[in-house]
Amino acid sequence: TTTTAVPACGWSLPVGGDVLLDRSEPAGIDVFGALEPALDAADLAMVNVEMAISDRGAPVEDKEFVFRAPPSAAERIAAAGIDVVSLANNHARDFGPDALIDTVELLTGAGVVPVGAGSDRSAAFAAATVEVGQVRVAVIGVSYIVPGGFGATSERAAVAPGRDRSGAQGEAVAAAAAAHDVVLVYVHWGIERDTCPSGAQREQAAELLAAGATAVIGAHPHVLQPIERLDDGLVIWSLGNFVWHPRPGITGETAVVQVDFLGSEITDVAVHPHVLDGDGAPEPVSEGIRHDRIVDITGGDCARHDPGPLPTTTVAPETSAPATSVAPETTLAPETTTAPTTTLAPETTAAPTPPTTAAPTPPTTAVDEVTGEAVLTP
Repeated sequence: TTTTAVPACGWSLPVGGDVLLDRSEPAGIDVFGALEPALDAADLAMVNVEMAISDRGAPVEDKEFVFRAPPSAAERIAAAGIDVVSLANNHARDFGPDALIDTVELLTGAGVVPVGAGSDRSAAFAAATVEVGQVRVAVIGVSYIVPGGFGATSERAAVAPGRDRSGAQGEAVAAAAAAHDVVLVYVHWGIERDTCPSGAQREQAAELLAAGATAVIGAHPHVLQPIERLDDGLVIWSLGNFVWHPRPGITGETAVVQVDFLGSEITDVAVHPHVLDGDGAPEPVSEGIRHDRIVDITGGDCARHDPGPLPTTTVAPETSAPATSVAPETTLAPETTTAPTTTLAPETTAAPTPPTTAAPTPPTTAVDEVTGEAVLTP
């Protein structure tokens, strides 16, 4: 960061995780209304926008899950008091380059600053400058989760790829640090459903901090991960699903994490636990097992709460034909236990029914906890 004296003014930075409005926005639902603290009361608020915002484009080929919200989603995000969003993720380009450019332009037109994606590689890696009082803050978005064709090039509108062999992410951070008092890097990384950061995440964070990042803020795993102070910097490993499809279990637990500054120095980090309601909107929670789990994980007690990967099952066929694979079953009720300190068992599925010649049991509908898709289970 810059070496000149930074005015000692206090300011607040609340951050949230992945935001998906593909269902709630067409229904006209205000998913940000219950947040505590409200984001519009902060000096600078940020989230990750995990979708295209457009009415143009077609789903990219060979991608199982694609997300898009209507243009009004940009105004919804702005009305919540969100100032900067990262588009550096594996869904911003789900509907092609035109929809991605629409996303950038609609957010900009609504008064929200997008980072981490753009019309070409230079635009995708460009730092946004936000002045909070007399403090110059740079924000950069980088994704280490990059589907084929999603990485920006000199001729392709896409996202800033963190696995770039040229080291562009480190160069972007170093250049921003030379001209700003604070550098915030919002990253998309990690392993889905892992409540502890991976070795790769730690290597990537070390690189960004060494280049001059003040704070590294992560998303993508669909669950919360710890918050740590490393090498005079702050790493929020994962903020989980901030607004998503409804989630009853651990992937429906999230937080507003408020980072307080005095000038360029971080003075406090506060976690405000939330859970997703029936519309996938965050609502505050102040007690109970889910509250305690949020506090545990963000405080560093992450391994014992790891739900593990989604299990797989097969449906037994009526005849001797090969079994048909189906998406895993997940529990629709939140996990419970008798004490907050007891390890919570991950959701499991029953063993598949052995093949018989009798008619199979009619399937029931469950919800895949990560994708949110309805699936048939035996």
